[in-house]
Amino acid sequence: MTLPLAIVPDPIHQDGIAKLQEQFRVEILAGWEDTARREAFAAADAIVVRNLALSRELMEAAPNLKVIAKHGSGVDNIDLAAATEYGIVVANVPGGNADAVAEGTVAMMLATLRRTPAVHDLVAHGRYEVRWKLQYGQLTGKTLGLVGIGNVGARVAAICANGFKMRVVAYDPQLTAAAVATRGAEKIDDLRSLLGVADVISLHLPLTDESFHMIDRDALRAMKRTAILVNAARGLLVDESALTEALHEGWIAGAGLDVFESEPPGPDAPILRAPNVVLSPHTAGSTDEASRHLAIASAEIALDVIAGRQPSGLLNPEVWERRRR
Repeated sequence: MTLPLAIVPDPIHQDGIAKLQEQFRVEILAGWEDTARREAFAAADAIVVRNLALSRELMEAAPNLKVIAKHGSGVDNIDLAAATEYGIVVANVPGGNADAVAEGTVAMMLATLRRTPAVHDLVAHGRYEVRWKLQYGQLTGKTLGLVGIGNVGARVAAICANGFKMRVVAYDPQLTAAAVATRGAEKIDDLRSLLGVADVISLHLPLTDESFHMIDRDALRAMKRTAILVNAARGLLVDESALTEALHEGWIAGAGLDVFESEPPGPDAPILRAPNVVLSPHTAGSTDEASRHLAIASAEIALDVIAGRQPSGLLNPEVWERRRR
C-alpha cells in the first residue's frame, strides 16, 4: 500500500522527519522553485509548515490535503478560513518553544542595553580604550512592560521578576487583572499608560487586524526616552518606519528586533542602519531543544489526523466531522 505524502516546505529538526516517516512518504521542499512546490502540494496529504504562506490559492491546488500542522503557534501565514471551507484540519503547537523565545527575548534586552554588537566591534577593531567612555543600562530594579502575557510573556515575566527583581506590568485586553496576576504581572488597562511607565517594552502578541502597527509613532512618543523596545513576536506589530525615526531622533534609547515587517529585510531597509538597534534573523526560539520538540509535536499532529484521531492544538474544530478523509 502506498503511504500518504507529507510535504515539509521549511526546514525542521531531523527527528520530526523521522517521526513523519513512520506513516508517511516525506518530501522536503526547502529551496524548491514555485512550480515544483505546487506539483508537490497537488499530491500532498499533509503539510508541516513553519513560515511559508499557505494561501487559498495553494489550498485550491491541493485537493488531497487533509491536514496542515503548524510548526509553532502563530498561524498568520495560514488562511484558516479557506482551510476550514475545504475541510482541511489545521492544528498548531502552542507554547512549544516558549522557553526558548523567552530566553531569546531577555538576551535581546541585555544585548540592547549593553550594546553588545557595537562593543564587540570596538574590541575587534582595536578601539579598546573607548571603554572609559561607555556606560550601559541595566535590567535590575527597572520596570518591564509586557504587551501581551501569554505563554512567552509569562515566562519573560518570571525571568525578569525573579532574576532581575524587576517590577512587571502587562497590557493584555483578553485577560482579567486576576489572570494577569497569576502570570506574574500587574495589569495596566491602557497601553499608553504602560508605555509611559516601563523601562523595557517587550511585545508578545499574535498579529491581528487590531495589533497591526500597534507600536506606531504615537506609541513610540509615549515611551520614556531612556526606554528600549524588544520584539520577538511578529514584525508587523511595529511600524518600522516610525521606529527607525524614533531611534535616529532619540525618542527611545534602543531596540532589539528578532522579527521584521518584511522577512528578510531588504538590503536597503532603513532599520538596518538605525543607531542602537540589535537585530537577529527570527531565531529567538531556535534552540536545538525547542526545534526538536516542535518538529516532533507537529509531526504527531499529521500522524493523528491521518489515523483518524483528533489532534491537540486543533484550531478549526468545526471542520472535524466533515474533514477530508
